[in-house]
Amino acid sequence: MKKITFLSITFLMFSAVLSAQVTESEQYMSQGTYNSLSIELPTGSEKSAPKEWTKFFKKYGKTKKNRKTDEYFTDNVSIVGMSNNSVDVYATFNGNIMTAWFDLGGVYLSSNDNGFATGEQILLDFGLHLKMLQVEAELKGEAKTMKNLQSDMKKLQKSKAGLEKDIENWKAKIAQAEADIEQNIKDQEEKTIQIGNQEIIVEQVKARLAELKLQ
Repeated sequence: MKKITFLSITFLMFSAVLSAQVTESEQYMSQGTYNSLSIELPTGSEKSAPKEWTKFFKKYGKTKKNRKTDEYFTDNVSIVGMSNNSVDVYATFNGNIMTAWFDLGGVYLSSNDNGFATGEQILLDFGLHLKMLQVEAELKGEAKTMKNLQSDMKKLQKSKAGLEKDIENWKAKIAQAEADIEQNIKDQEEKTIQIGNQEIIVEQVKARLAELKLQ
């Protein structure tokens, strides 16, 4: 049941990512108000998203954070399918909303440009990247839980084997004790006969002593 639930949740997570949409709008940033692309990133990725963006976008160029503007800037990168010229990329993160501006050289990427689909796909791929990281982390946690359960099972199996061995030892001891009891009963019977014989001897000695006293 847990496995089915986990797979169902994972499917829903990826379904949510695949259904995510990139929206286009004019938004303000450090260089002014320009056309931008925004996407809703997976819930729970708010803290990791900025750092992951610098890693994810490393294939295009080095991304630095401008602490004054809270923008992540990548300078003069080549993005195949977007523009033949170098592109400056600005990105901001507000909660789980990421907004990116692609400066094509004074003109910011919009749906009027042939490279718009490339910019759109970059954001969609990043959203999928974050979701994969989340599921990988969840899988790691579930795998750890499984490992702990397997460890518990081994301990239970070992304990059971120990108890079974104890039972066998106790059975052997009980069998020996039963045999000892039977022997003890026989020994008591023999001892009873010996005591009876000894009583006769004692009485005979007493009688002899009494005769001697009468002389």
